[in-house]
Amino acid sequence: MCDEPTIESVSVRYDMSETILLPLRNYRPWAEAVAGAAAAVESSDVTALLLHVFDEEERASTRANIDDDGSMTVDDLAARKSGIVAAREILQDAGVSVEVRGREQVETTADSILTVSDEADVDRLYLYGRKRSPTGKAVFGSTLQRVLLNATVPVTVVPSNVTG
Repeated sequence: MCDEPTIESVSVRYDMSETILLPLRNYRPWAEAVAGAAAAVESSDVTALLLHVFDEEERASTRANIDDDGSMTVDDLAARKSGIVAAREILQDAGVSVEVRGREQVETTADSILTVSDEADVDRLYLYGRKRSPTGKAVFGSTLQRVLLNATVPVTVVPSNVTG
């Protein structure tokens, strides 16, 4: 006679951990707002991937400011940015695991964000939505707009009136 499993005898274990992506600029108030929003709604089971995209000029100036001889990785440089430091503190205080990723910009910032999102197989994105005029968006483009239109995962936009 074979015993049929019952609800009481079956243990289900999920090994799926979720990853969220927070692309951050080096502006502490924006980073705090995005991290605060993510910390408020995410469980401590997620891993937050904090991303800073460097253009060539910013990467060089960051290396110069911290007196790096070129031995630091782009991830190490990203970990030194004030926006990343602020977001890391908020998320870790909320019990969220944090990883920092730096990326050298080869394409647009939006494309860099989308590429990292795909490479890291993230489940959700959190972005800061600063206020811009329609003309400004048309002339300069919009990273937020491009990510929203092309992301393959849900995107949460933290509005500019939210503070960390």
